[in-house]
Amino acid sequence: MVLSKLSFPKFEWGQDWLNLRSIINWVLFLLTFGLFVLAIQDVGFPNMEKASRFEIHNRYFQVFYSIIGVLYIIRSIFFKGKTGVRKVFYTQLVIGVFLILFFLPSSVISYGETFEFYLYQTSGIQMVSFVLFFLELARMEINLLVKVLNPAQLFMVSFAFIIFAGAMFLMMPMATTVPISFTNALFTSTSAVCVTGLTAVDTATRFTFLGKFIILALIQIGGIGVMTITSFFGIFFKEKSTLREQSMLRDYLSEDGYGNILKTLMKVVFITLIIEAIGAAFIYWSLDKNALGSASDNLKFSIFHSISAFCNAGFSTLTDNLYDVRIRTNYSVHIWIANLIVLGGIGFPVLLNLYHYCKCQVVWLVDFFRFRKAYIHRVNMVTLNSKIVMLTTFLLIVFGSVAFFFLEKEATQQGMDLKARMAMSYFQSITPRTAGFNNFAMSVLSMPSVIITIFLMWVGASPVSTGGGIKTSTFAIAIMNSFRIMKGHNHIEINRYEIHEYSVNKAFAIITLSIFLIIIGSFGIFIFDGQYGMLRIMFESFSAFGTVGLSLDLTPKLSDPSKYILIVLMYLGRMGSITLLLSLVRSYGNSTLYRYPKENLIIT
Repeated sequence: MVLSKLSFPKFEWGQDWLNLRSIINWVLFLLTFGLFVLAIQDVGFPNMEKASRFEIHNRYFQVFYSIIGVLYIIRSIFFKGKTGVRKVFYTQLVIGVFLILFFLPSSVISYGETFEFYLYQTSGIQMVSFVLFFLELARMEINLLVKVLNPAQLFMVSFAFIIFAGAMFLMMPMATTVPISFTNALFTSTSAVCVTGLTAVDTATRFTFLGKFIILALIQIGGIGVMTITSFFGIFFKEKSTLREQSMLRDYLSEDGYGNILKTLMKVVFITLIIEAIGAAFIYWSLDKNALGSASDNLKFSIFHSISAFCNAGFSTLTDNLYDVRIRTNYSVHIWIANLIVLGGIGFPVLLNLYHYCKCQVVWLVDFFRFRKAYIHRVNMVTLNSKIVMLTTFLLIVFGSVAFFFLEKEATQQGMDLKARMAMSYFQSITPRTAGFNNFAMSVLSMPSVIITIFLMWVGASPVSTGGGIKTSTFAIAIMNSFRIMKGHNHIEINRYEIHEYSVNKAFAIITLSIFLIIIGSFGIFIFDGQYGMLRIMFESFSAFGTVGLSLDLTPKLSDPSKYILIVLMYLGRMGSITLLLSLVRSYGNSTLYRYPKENLIIT
């Protein structure tokens, strides 16, 4: 009777099981983070005595990777859950078995001196550390962060984290030929992650192959988007994703529902890699044989510039950018780089929409030849957003090409034939729209062309793209709204559709805030470096906010306070004005259900 009244703690199987899984996830994260730090020390800091360092570190690698392998197998077998995905089970099981087999202490098993040399004495084990840490970082639940931060704040924090991490990497001794200051490392990292292209030091001579690889990785992460990459790997290697994560990704990718988020993420990543690979191939074939020294140098140049162009970064491995004497007149290379800039700047929603449209057309053609199936016209296969973005992009390219063709005849295009002038004008009209490559000497640019370049830098690329600026759709809405006022209409109407009032208000908020930030930044720089003139300072500020990277040879000459102002402008320009505004509010997505009486103001 006494024993029956005693209360024993009940074992809550589901909750305790979930807590155990969280504990294992955190242990794996901490272990991979520790090995990640060791790998960074091995790769980036060669000043330690290699023999003793490798001997000590290899013991940690062997023991820790064996433990990690066991934990991976445990997690794959016991923690699948009801919603477990089969590919997740097999992926983690394979990783766990691999780690146990190849990283057991040499006293237990040995694979020979050759294998151990390539695994421990080269960068093989360090690369495994990088990959595993990134996967564990992507798998971490972000529910806690989402509860504290709204999506806009989380977006800004993720970019800031990558920027500071990139700065630390770029300060490693093996990343630079000559040590650089923290200011220049932070400036370069910000410029790479924000895909700007402004440089405080010469990328070609101040950074080693490792440093350039780090810059390229930062460009790729910043171009596709931190949230896109981490979410892609996170969802792919996790058993499930939470509703909060899916909601955040839906807003970021501009998706209408939750069902296609993973497919959209995969398409964004694969479309990016395919376009960059094709672009690198065309650039490589357009280069003269051994134009940059050797076939290997040509290949490195092609890969780096293809990624930099698609991501609208503007970074180059050549000191004079595309104005380098070896490729200055190779207009085929310039055209392919310009085409990559357009594809990267047109926006992922447009690329996905065009992909879906082309896929439907191919399916119809196959059915037509096989079954003689009649063509069925599907309404709005190409969305209104895609039409506006593509039309605005086309008009801006035509406007810029015609303007530069006539204005630069006696300046940057002096003495060129018609074909060269057309190629130069086409390139000059595209690169200011957030890319930042230059195949001409910016110092001889005519004054009207400088003004037009500033305008194109301000407009920038398209929404949800690799570029910055106020965006083409924002500019198009502002123009359409002006015509709407002149016609006396109450709403913007196009193709029997009415543009929502929220989009119009959002567009004018972006325009107003962008001009305000650029002016404040320009005055700030003028206070510290006013001797260079307001025009050059304004040009640099527009270039930074528009994440362009073009410069009137001013950035390397600026003082550290001015460089920090440009860092802030690059960061805010990449985040976007609306993201900045949303990050300042406590609640996200809530709207009031009441309205006050309306009152007209006198505006003349």
